[in-house]
This record gives sequence, structure tokens and C-alpha cells, in this order.
Amino acid sequence: MDKNKFSSWIVLLILLACLNLSICKEKECCTSLLLESDEVVHKQHGDRLGFYTQLGYYGARPAYRQQGGHFFLFYHEDEQHWIDSHYFYGATLFSKLVNEMDGYCLDDHNNWSFYNGSVLTYSEMLTSKCSKIEDVCCQEIKLSSSNSEVKTGNHSFYGEEPKESLGDYRAIGMNNGRYIYQKKNHDKFLEYGDRYWLVNPGVGKTSGHIHHPRGSVCPEHIEKEWQISDKNENGMWVWKDDPELKITCVKQMNDMRPQKTSPVAQPYIQIEPVQEASSISAGAVVFGCLSMLLLSMMIIFFARRFYRAWGKGVHGKQLLFETMDME
Repeated sequence: MDKNKFSSWIVLLILLACLNLSICKEKECCTSLLLESDEVVHKQHGDRLGFYTQLGYYGARPAYRQQGGHFFLFYHEDEQHWIDSHYFYGATLFSKLVNEMDGYCLDDHNNWSFYNGSVLTYSEMLTSKCSKIEDVCCQEIKLSSSNSEVKTGNHSFYGEEPKESLGDYRAIGMNNGRYIYQKKNHDKFLEYGDRYWLVNPGVGKTSGHIHHPRGSVCPEHIEKEWQISDKNENGMWVWKDDPELKITCVKQMNDMRPQKTSPVAQPYIQIEPVQEASSISAGAVVFGCLSMLLLSMMIIFFARRFYRAWGKGVHGKQLLFETMDME
């Protein structure tokens, strides 16, 4: 073995060590993310969108459950892509959303498609990204409309129930990946149901007096197509468009956090987060073992050559040369 061959061995060992460290090092992914899209996807699969939080691991990758909802996001190892499920991790029946990429983190790359009827359709507007609901949606909102005081003869544009549904609302929890809001001191709730927003007299009820047929993750982001309940000439309840109905942000969660105060003389203990060993893929473990095996074999090989040269009485530089076969 000449000096060039020896140098090649050293370079190979260094590359193997660096690659092994880079693969085995745990990659941090979002623990909370937002699955969002435009009104086209909202109209068909809005109940599957919204905010998700990590709930363990599946397929050697983080897996997620919809906050206050019934849907899951996980990596499908057989198909090598991310999908949603209405049932549990691993269930592929009736999956409607697919992210065609095999990255370790769901937010690595957006290549989402949705089932439009029976056809899988790509949408660049369908995205997953690191987000928390308190950083995106308002916790306190106001429902208002200039039409609430409009009258035509003896007929008011707003009936009694829709008018009472206007006012200030505050988030009280989550449902279907979104905030649930309640009007202060009233049994009026704004929640996202089966692909629509609705102001109703009780959480979970499917009838109410203010409605949006598609929606968004945050109600204050909707700029048009709000509807109010009204009776037609036959006395039947129908939805009537109110182009002036708006939802505005009164206060966001970040604005409600207490202001910084002077420091207090108390001990500060920082707890290091415990890393999950399961986040390291099986391939990385196998590669690491093979690298260690190769390194061990090379150490044994050169150790035997060193022992033989030493036994011959070789010392100094000559000992190194004979060990490495550099003569």
C-alpha cells in the first residue's frame, strides 16, 4: 500500500464518520402545524384542514392529530408519502389528502393533492407549515354588519335572531382544528362544523342564524359570502346573503400575554428536552452499525501489522511505514 492508498483510506473513514453523524442526528420537526388551502379545497374537505399537533410517531416519522377533531396525518411507508385518515394511524380507507413526498418532516415540502370526486388533483394552495393557532387566529372577534339597522318599509333586513347573533365573541376551545367562540353572556356560539361556519344556540347544533358555506381556518379571514337566516314568503327559513357582514379581530392571543416585569431573585432551572430515540430511522441505525464494523475491522488489520513489525524489532518511522505498508 503506497501513500496515496493510505490517504484514500483516511479520507474514506472521515467521510463515513461525518455521514454517520449527520444521519443519526435527530431532526427536529414541527410539533404543531397548520394544514390550509383555498376555498376550492375548503368546500370539499374543509373539515380535514386546520391545526394539528404531534401525537407520537408512526412509520418512523412524527404523526399528527387534528386539534379538537377526528382526523390524523401520518407517513404511509408502503406508498412512501404522507396521507390523512379519518380513523387511525395506518388506515388508508377514505383518505382524501396526499402529500407526495417522503421527507422525514411533514413540512419539509408541499406536494399536496386532494380527491376532487374520484380524481386526485394537485393544488399548490394546499400547504402544511409550522404554526400555532394562537399565532394565526384571533382569540376575540367581533361580528358586525351595517345592514343590521336597515329597514325597507316595515321589514327589517335583519330579523331578531340574526341581529342578536352579532357582537363580541371569545374563543373557549377548539373543534375541527379551529377555535370555538362564544358570545359574552349569551348562549350563542360560532363554530366550524361540517365544512361551514355557523353561529348556533349550542355547540354541536347544525341549525343557526349566521352561516358561511365554505369558510377558512380563521373566521376573521373570510371577507365575503356570509349569510343570515330569514323567512321567505312561504314562511320557510332560508339563507340570505349579507355582503356587509364582517368579522374583525378584537384581540389576538399574543396581545393578551402579560407585559414583562422586573426580574425576581429566584433560582432558574432549565430542563433539557428529552430526545425521542424512535425519531431515528432504522436505516440510520443499520448504516451506523456497518460503519462501526468497518472501522473495527480496519483497526484490527493495522493492529496486527503493527504487532508483526514490532516483533521484528522495527522502531521509529520505519515501524509506521511497515504498519501502513508505505515502503
